[in-house]
Amino acid sequence: MSNIQVKITLLDERLEDGELQEKTENLLQDIKETVEIESAGLLPVKNSEQGAKDIGGFLLGVLTAEVKVANVKSLFRFLSDRLLGKTIEMEVTANGKTLKVKASSAVELNAAIKAAQEFVGE
Repeated sequence: MSNIQVKITLLDERLEDGELQEKTENLLQDIKETVEIESAGLLPVKNSEQGAKDIGGFLLGVLTAEVKVANVKSLFRFLSDRLLGKTIEMEVTANGKTLKVKASSAVELNAAIKAAQEFVGE
């Protein structure tokens, strides 16, 4: 199986664009320091969907990570701990298929992570 691609979008209408991007960058840095990943970064504007907001050449509130199957469970555990109670959208791509989930509560986040784990076969 090839690596798993994970796209995470933080959604918080209460934050100004700069604050949301700062939280996204902090999450990205924490992922890089905590989880064994192949690569991770902010999503460049060139990969944007119509109507998406950007800041500094990157999509606002969006990051991506590429992780080996063996390490995807630790990424999901990290996200579960770190994003509890936050509103997010997560897109997981594995084996040429994509799963999209949205969560805005602890229960929904746990269900989304469970669905993603089942999707990648973890």
